[in-house]
Amino acid sequence: MSTLSELSSKADYIANRNHQLKAQWHSYQNSLTQAISAKNKKINHEFIYSEGDDIRFALFNHFIISIRLSDDFFSHDILYSINIASPDAPARFSTFAHAKLNEQGTVDAIPIGDKPAILDHYLNKIAAIYQCLFDALQGNQPIYPQLEQLLNPA
Repeated sequence: MSTLSELSSKADYIANRNHQLKAQWHSYQNSLTQAISAKNKKINHEFIYSEGDDIRFALFNHFIISIRLSDDFFSHDILYSINIASPDAPARFSTFAHAKLNEQGTVDAIPIGDKPAILDHYLNKIAAIYQCLFDALQGNQPIYPQLEQLLNPA
């Protein structure tokens, strides 16, 4: 049988670890937002506010990219998603990439404070989206079916 003291100690440990992870997450959000804001015209990104704990960017003033931690408690999994709903439909985000955040302050072994490296990491994550849009436009094909095919391969 556990005592109040033992449970209190465990609760403190859990809360501290979770707080540390959330602090790392917020540092990543800040670094990525600052890095993208500095280059937004070159990559056609614009920071937009979100009501949740994710960060969002409008890509080409149309496509919404959302970056968030997985909903699991103490999750280290970063999800990169794009809204694939047509503009007149409710948002429907589909995950296209993942990364791992760790308590040492890295995302996929990249230091969170290294903004150029964090930006390169992010651009590598979204390169498939750019390629899909590029291919659809070059082939005079509709965009949304191409995105659906990329994100939900048969």
